[in-house]
Amino acid sequence: MINDIICECLVKKKLDAVRIVEIVTVFGGGFFLSIVLYALIGGFDPSGMLGPSLFLVGIFLTVFFGRHLITVEYEYAYFDGEISFDRITAKSKRKHLTNVSMKSVEKIGRPGDSSIERLKVTRTRNYSSSIADKDTIFIYFKDTSTGDNVLLYFTPNQKMLDAMKTTVSATVYREAFSKTKKN
Repeated sequence: MINDIICECLVKKKLDAVRIVEIVTVFGGGFFLSIVLYALIGGFDPSGMLGPSLFLVGIFLTVFFGRHLITVEYEYAYFDGEISFDRITAKSKRKHLTNVSMKSVEKIGRPGDSSIERLKVTRTRNYSSSIADKDTIFIYFKDTSTGDNVLLYFTPNQKMLDAMKTTVSATVYREAFSKTKKN
């Protein structure tokens, strides 16, 4: 149809303390196991080639699989009143995460909003660049496939926010983004 709004947004996940600890643990563990294999196998190998070979294979596998932790991006695609969320790791592997119908959204807001505490959340999903990012928002909705009340964080651009405005309830949008909030 001519009136359909199509919008896409790609955000990179920022490195925070938890992600840095995960990355250091995976790479440190991989290097440690490679050294242990080198020491164990190197002592029993009469030719002396198996130990260094296993060490290099261990390092290669650590870097190959660890790179998926370093570069994580989220893609949001809005089409016909529905947002699709995908995760892209290492700029090569895409995984579809979920679809959200904007008509099912009951609440929109910023992460620091005090109204989050009053919501009956059963599952939280973070598909944002960072919760601390000033452009990050949340949407609260009931997942039709699982029946869970989901709180989903993501970082849309202004074009996507404008597209969401056409589908989401006017009251929900006004409560989230009105300039004159009541104290």
